[in-house]
Amino acid sequence: METLLYLISNAIRIYAIAVFTGAFLGKSRLAPFNVNLTYLGYYAIGSTLWLTVHSPTLNLIANTAMLLLLTTQYQTSWLKRLLCAVSSCAMGMFFDWFAFALFGNRAAIECGFLQDIVALIFAFVFKGLYKRYDDSTFKSKYSWFLIVISIGTIIVGMLTVNAQTTHDYIIASVLLIINFLNFYVYNLEQKNLETKHKLRLIEMSNHAYRNQLQILQNSQKKLRFMRHDLRKHFLRIRDMISSESYADIPPYLDEMEEAIIVPQEFSKSGNKDVDSLINYELTLAAEFGTEIHCDVSLPDQLNVTAFDMTVILGNLLDNALEALRHAPEKRLHVLIREKRGIIKLEITNTFDPAYTRAPDGREHGIGLMSVTNTLEKYHGKLETFPKDKEFCSAATFFNKAE
Repeated sequence: METLLYLISNAIRIYAIAVFTGAFLGKSRLAPFNVNLTYLGYYAIGSTLWLTVHSPTLNLIANTAMLLLLTTQYQTSWLKRLLCAVSSCAMGMFFDWFAFALFGNRAAIECGFLQDIVALIFAFVFKGLYKRYDDSTFKSKYSWFLIVISIGTIIVGMLTVNAQTTHDYIIASVLLIINFLNFYVYNLEQKNLETKHKLRLIEMSNHAYRNQLQILQNSQKKLRFMRHDLRKHFLRIRDMISSESYADIPPYLDEMEEAIIVPQEFSKSGNKDVDSLINYELTLAAEFGTEIHCDVSLPDQLNVTAFDMTVILGNLLDNALEALRHAPEKRLHVLIREKRGIIKLEITNTFDPAYTRAPDGREHGIGLMSVTNTLEKYHGKLETFPKDKEFCSAATFFNKAE
């Protein structure tokens, strides 16, 4: 009877962990059936260990390790996975201590039935209250502090909570509150990182629009000069024709074309948001000698918001420029097309395989993760193709949010 009660309780506990982990880490990269298999395997191994190994310490270590392994199916940082695994096990321990302190060594308590029910309720409450910041997956220097705090509460609890006294009850309460506050602090830090990320994107947009305004002013200035001298140019071409100097006409027309071209205007699709961002980023690339090819064909208006387009295109171009700065050969190709409501975007750049980190400490993959999360709103996907010394980022998404 005790074994059956434990197996039922452990199933409730695993379900509570699945709910909590999904809320904290997001959607699994695996298919739903495979996700269920991973949790079923966790349940089978955990149950076997509990029934055969009668050591709370070994069971705690094994459960933490298995839970950490389980989190690898979620697309997030290792720090966040570690925080999830350690905090989950810590709170599980404190739920146990509470139950023993309040009700003693009853069968439902020893098998974990009551505390697992409480854990499941907590998981659903956490899922309803916690806001996961998908775009703010940057590494925070404070994450390690939170993980160490959770590990510390486990160690303090194991060394001090040994009996069913008021003293132990108070210690367990304080340690449990510390773990709750851990998630609150983590949530605040993620919110802060998301705000910083949005401010950076807004600043990028402002620079892009300012740059585009300067391009338009230069273009209008050149057009005014051309209109003023247009009659003289026509007379000159007519003289060439009259004198049968046909070979001189093409070079002269090329000079006329050069006179009205603005060097910083790489994209002239008519979509001001995309043109502004591309012209700004590609002007930066040109400053350090990049060979640039840009082919953009888009309607004047898109159903993708300017902010989301900045996230998608801005992050991809940022990553490309960061790689180009350290590449011996500097080549960049930008291709964007819209056809039948589907936008296809490809950015190909050369890179140095030996260079892996940006100067500010962010990993190259962080920007790509932010792009992936934004593309989900438009039922899109991002594919990357590293090949030799070239890196291609290809995004395909609908020209309309879900």
